[in-house]
Amino acid sequence: MIPHVGNGTLYYALTRDCGYLKVVGWGSFDKCSALRSFYNQLLSSGIRRLVIDLQQCTYMDSTFLGTLAGIQIKFNEIKGELKIVNVSKKNQESISTLGLDKIFNISEQWDVSRFIDHFAPLDKQSLKKADTSQTMLEAHELLIDIDPRNKAKFQDLVDYLKEEIRHSSSNDGSH
Repeated sequence: MIPHVGNGTLYYALTRDCGYLKVVGWGSFDKCSALRSFYNQLLSSGIRRLVIDLQQCTYMDSTFLGTLAGIQIKFNEIKGELKIVNVSKKNQESISTLGLDKIFNISEQWDVSRFIDHFAPLDKQSLKKADTSQTMLEAHELLIDIDPRNKAKFQDLVDYLKEEIRHSSSNDGSH
């Protein structure tokens, strides 16, 4: 049985100098707000290292991967470090297919034992529809910027999301 979107949880742990995020089940668009919030929390705490553990991640959608790519780029700008660890062959293929293997620091195996006693679920943050569309748009535009081959895969979605955002903002009266 294939789990539905939303069938996944993010767990985190913090040390003095490193954030750790474990993806269990699906890494999907509905986790992106919490993911970005966690990144911002790390920065405000002065932490410039983040480890993303995919050992129990069964699937990642393009929005989740695009959001991770955005965080990778931000870490590069501040000379921080993002490491993606315990990557299965399936997840490696998803990363490579989108050309993200060029920007991610990936370790197939990594010892997470120093974090094991400190896990807590990351609070789920509900996204409003407009925020979801904006998050998806930003992630997919970034995927196209990173690897032009992604344009054929995602340009129709990008165009649709831009139109949806434009339409919803004109209905809000905020032109």
